[in-house]
Amino acid sequence: MDVAISTNDARRLLKNLMNTPIAPGKYSHFINVGTDHILDALDHNYFRGELADGLGCFKYLEGGYGSGKTQFINSLAQRAGEQDVVTAIVTVGAECPFNSPVAIFHEIMGSFQPPLEAQLDGNEGKGLEVLIGSWIHRRIKQLGAEPGNDVPELVQRQIEQQIGDLWLGAPDPQMASALAALSQRLLKLACGAAHSIGDNEMIAWVRGDNVRSNALKGVGLFEPARDDNAFRRLKTVIAFLRTRMAYKGFLIAFDEGTRTSSFRRGSVKQKQAIENLLTMINQNADGEFGGVMFLYAATPDFRSDVISTYSALQDRIGSKAFSKGSPMVPLINIEEASSRDVISGIGKRLLAVFSQAHDKQWDRQMQIANIEAIVAAQEQFLYETPKPRFFVYQYCRFLNQQLQNEHQISAEQASDFVNNNEPPLQGFDA
Repeated sequence: MDVAISTNDARRLLKNLMNTPIAPGKYSHFINVGTDHILDALDHNYFRGELADGLGCFKYLEGGYGSGKTQFINSLAQRAGEQDVVTAIVTVGAECPFNSPVAIFHEIMGSFQPPLEAQLDGNEGKGLEVLIGSWIHRRIKQLGAEPGNDVPELVQRQIEQQIGDLWLGAPDPQMASALAALSQRLLKLACGAAHSIGDNEMIAWVRGDNVRSNALKGVGLFEPARDDNAFRRLKTVIAFLRTRMAYKGFLIAFDEGTRTSSFRRGSVKQKQAIENLLTMINQNADGEFGGVMFLYAATPDFRSDVISTYSALQDRIGSKAFSKGSPMVPLINIEEASSRDVISGIGKRLLAVFSQAHDKQWDRQMQIANIEAIVAAQEQFLYETPKPRFFVYQYCRFLNQQLQNEHQISAEQASDFVNNNEPPLQGFDA
């Protein structure tokens, strides 16, 4: 199976997989197998359709530990980026407890990533300021100039008019003023101006940091982000990016690891977390965000232990999972896309990645037999079909050994390898 990946990207992907047993970020789509029919439907219906019309949606992604939720999210983000949709992938946990609106806002602002075209131009950073800055650079080029000291005054004025008009009726007037001021400042920097301390303060303020200064007060920014204004500020950011910079849609994904165990069932924190999720779902459905796909990923116990006790949330997620006949339902069960064929398919993808990274021509028939032997040994070891993460961790190490001495292994050798290469516990349960 051919994988359209460059040698450098193949090497980076394998380095990530060999170092940590987690989904390899932006390279995830290269080894993603079994969920293309789901990704295709979401791409067609939302990234190429409803989001551009200002319509939003909510998706709930369910799967056990190591089942591929994070890989699915990153593969979905790749599809979004290809359609000029902005992405933000947030890990729910200590840095972003979901019971805190301001923490949610802060992490989204720091996780915004420009669409694929801007990333290919070298804008691989994350954050609201990176997103705005990448648009400014693209706009300068669209108007026939190059960023730097020689940007014509006429080009600067055209961009200033597009981003700097007074915004009456913004959900949060202070954030509207901050976005206009920051955009104007980033334009000046793109045209050769020098950085200042005030730039960093303004970036920190729009990202949701608790920062105050006389310089910020001078441009009307008195109050940092708080729980009671965080969602208004998020709506303001989304609307600004859509109307002033013509970003046509947004994928904001929340990837939950082990957070559910930290909130006692029925606790105040848990109730607030559910309230925050419902606020995003309901207000997005009412069009208050505009063009946003919110996605929340968690393990099955979250639905059985938490969602089942909140009827309002249960009603919005439902019990019918995504299928080709029902592509628009909120619930996506990643477990249903996992099978022995899928695991073998991932192995074939990894075989191609190793081939590209190391300029290695495999004996394909031999290595496919080895894949089947490894999977069978894992099934015997686990008493079930292995989760993608478990398989990837062990199979990458197996192929690394095969690079030096390619040979077909017996069932006994496969069993010995599986038993002697258990993955580390740290980082493996998310």
